[in-house]
Amino acid sequence: MVGSRLKVLYVDDEALLKMAFVETLKQQGFDARGALSGQEAIDLIHKDVPDIIILDVMMKPMDGWETLLHIKEHEPARSVPIIMQTGKSLTIKDVLRYGNLIDDYLIKPVRLPDLIRSIEGVGNRNAEIHQKKDDALKNGADPTTAHEYAELIKRIQVEQRLIEILGRIYPIQRDGTIETDLEIPELHEFVHQYENHKNRFEELKTQIFAF
Repeated sequence: MVGSRLKVLYVDDEALLKMAFVETLKQQGFDARGALSGQEAIDLIHKDVPDIIILDVMMKPMDGWETLLHIKEHEPARSVPIIMQTGKSLTIKDVLRYGNLIDDYLIKPVRLPDLIRSIEGVGNRNAEIHQKKDDALKNGADPTTAHEYAELIKRIQVEQRLIEILGRIYPIQRDGTIETDLEIPELHEFVHQYENHKNRFEELKTQIFAF
């Protein structure tokens, strides 16, 4: 069993898919439950905040992105990791608007091993971030700087994952290099954001661990 009783909320308006994944996640040791709509998910989260949320994008009447925003408005759930999944291609506009709110993005059809790998990856990354933040504090960083340092670790790793996915439909390499002179303002904006985050991270790392 790999779940360690993590509370997982699986949100998808395809009833059979939701049921299949919830039951299979339970068999893998997760404390899993499901929701068939964004509103049902929000209601469940207000009653009991999960440890991680798997959220489908293509739902009606409230889609996954709108549901995501509502979840982040609920203070107790604001820091809960959210993995988006959809059969729809990820757009650069989605990345610019929602990229800083999510922890991973999966393309359907999603296999159970891929989902579990994503859940474990997000969990391991968060544990690493907490350790890095503690290391920064022990090295004398003030809480604000340590928090920014830890957040940048997450942002850079998520952005690297999004770049990998965007590379399926946009002319962008895994290192963030745009492979064409074709003007795609949003793509350049995202790469510029990614580069700024990396530069700021290195600046803080040097500042915190200079001695």
